[in-house]
Amino acid sequence: MNYLQLLYYSLGYCFRIYRQLSFIKSFLLPKVDAACTAFNYHPNKREAQKIKFYYPLFNHVVNCENYLTIKNRKLTLLETKRLAFISVWATLYDDFIDEERWGKQKLQEIFEKKLPVAERTPKMEVFMAMDDALKAIFTPTPFYKNSLKLAIDWQVVSAKQLESTITLEEVLHISEEKCGNSSLLWASIMDEGWTEKEKQFIYQSGLVGQLVNDAFDARKDILDGGYTYIRKAASMAQAKEIFLNACRQLNQDIMTCNAPTKFKKNTIRRMACIHAFGLVAIEHLQAIDKKYPKPIDWQQVDRSDLITDMSFWRNRLRTVKYAILLAKL
Repeated sequence: MNYLQLLYYSLGYCFRIYRQLSFIKSFLLPKVDAACTAFNYHPNKREAQKIKFYYPLFNHVVNCENYLTIKNRKLTLLETKRLAFISVWATLYDDFIDEERWGKQKLQEIFEKKLPVAERTPKMEVFMAMDDALKAIFTPTPFYKNSLKLAIDWQVVSAKQLESTITLEEVLHISEEKCGNSSLLWASIMDEGWTEKEKQFIYQSGLVGQLVNDAFDARKDILDGGYTYIRKAASMAQAKEIFLNACRQLNQDIMTCNAPTKFKKNTIRRMACIHAFGLVAIEHLQAIDKKYPKPIDWQQVDRSDLITDMSFWRNRLRTVKYAILLAKL
């Protein structure tokens, strides 16, 4: 990928984002707001951003449309509606697991709508309403059901990342399984016959996406008491190596798919534009290796050393540089 191609893909993202924001405003927000009003659920600012903006935008633009690049097509309107509903309920369901700490049996009862009405919270009712809206326009397939089960199972297992004794290998395995199967869940709601090799690159993209997120959310994860590869790696140099190896594997998985080379390269380049932000964050975090004694007391690391500020032009320019680098791995 060269600078002109990077400009083309960047403008493409701008158009996708604008189009999806318009869709969220016109289609999704009225339905989410109506459900919240009906069940007296008042999301706080952070929750509202997740269910009304971040996940419906991210899953559409960064995940599913990038998966379909290898097919040389975009999401249909029906697929876009399905993805909107699943983005909302999946976010709410993650909160039941990660923040409210419901047990596996209770989680199953919530999902299967078997929980007694008297025990249902307003948030649960909104989740159920969004799942009903999805089911009204989508008949679950075996691929969907299997991906859903695995995604939920591994999301529950990910609670282990709150334990200080967790190893780096365990962190990476959980991240791979949890996010890989979540990515397959998004892919499963599309009217597409994915091959096993295509499923593999979609699965791998989930891991890379989580590594990007962990690098950017380093401070938040520490404040929440979580352990990611950023905190468990022996150094930021090792964290960078882990990230680059995951990106390299993703590119290799894409290139093994049975599709025209042009479509495969387009997929790699589009994903590189997003994953470059992760490498920028890791580059910023590398200063920690020199600034703090080992073993690092993460509670004492300055906020400025953990947060990558993309308002700085040096970080924006690094994103350009690293997008080109990752596309060529």
